[in-house]
Amino acid sequence: MVGNTPAGDRERRHQVLQAALMTFSRYGFRKTSMDAVAREADISRPGLYFLFTDKAALFRETMRQALDDALAEVTEILARADTTPRDRLAAAMDAWLGRHVGTGIAAGAGELLENSAAQLGTMYAEYRAAFLDKLADAVVEAWDESAVPHPGIPPRAAAEVLHAAATGWKYQLDSRAEFVAKTALTVNLMFP
Repeated sequence: MVGNTPAGDRERRHQVLQAALMTFSRYGFRKTSMDAVAREADISRPGLYFLFTDKAALFRETMRQALDDALAEVTEILARADTTPRDRLAAAMDAWLGRHVGTGIAAGAGELLENSAAQLGTMYAEYRAAFLDKLADAVVEAWDESAVPHPGIPPRAAAEVLHAAATGWKYQLDSRAEFVAKTALTVNLMFP
């Protein structure tokens, strides 16, 4: 038990947020109803309202959990000492952008995050900045191992290039395996 919330309640809340992510990704914020989320989560509508006061609160918490999960995975990947910096960069890009490629929610989840400033405020921009900071630190490690110097290129700029390339692949490819291969190729081109 953490605080006053039993582990089973936390798990149920997590499951509801996963179902909400699927529903919001499928229909978008405006067309998603609390009824649709309740059906997807296999919870009563009153039960859903017990957990979340309204659709906006549910949406914010859904996106926060998705971003927390992705950033935690990125942090774990970048801390590994058993892989090369280039492999960690590619895996971090996959954890941040590739996690939904080839699933039914790939385009919808990205669209939700990128076009929901009215509902999320600066949340997505803040998480994206945190990701790019972590990626820039990993870029420095990859450059230290690389045989090709990159004078005058700030690590953050290189991280932004990697992010832009992977974002493009995310919307063009149909499978996560293709995304991983293209992202690894991009990293290897930047860090021979």
